[in-house]
Amino acid sequence: MKRVLVTGCLGQIGSELVTRLRQDLGKENVIATDIRLPEQSTDDELFEILDVMDYEKMRSLVETYQVDTLIHLAALLSAVAEAKPKFAWDLNMVGLVNALEVAREFDLKFFTPSSIGAFGPDTPKKKYTTRYTPTPYYDVWSNKSRR
Repeated sequence: MKRVLVTGCLGQIGSELVTRLRQDLGKENVIATDIRLPEQSTDDELFEILDVMDYEKMRSLVETYQVDTLIHLAALLSAVAEAKPKFAWDLNMVGLVNALEVAREFDLKFFTPSSIGAFGPDTPKKKYTTRYTPTPYYDVWSNKSRR
């Protein structure tokens, strides 16, 4: 059975994702983690306090719950990160490295999202042109009907 550990589960994406994963995989197969307790939870929902900068605790949770997938969402976002750059670096980078190392050690499936912020303001805006020459009748029709 798939067992998923989600870091940063109290954030905007994490809260929605954990709800959906619990519907799809069962409450007993999704271990939600964050730096603080949720405002609301039930006894049948697995939740653990986890500071992602604590490698040993992350490793222990993966081992204890026999996790096979790690979804790393824990991060400090722009506004707070700009005000506390050292803390943001530590949380975001040490947390990511810890998650990657645990995933490597236990051979876990791993996912962490990116954002538009990863590109920065100086990224060139390039338009790419792709030649589209469909040959099967359906593809030709599909192409023409959407123009």
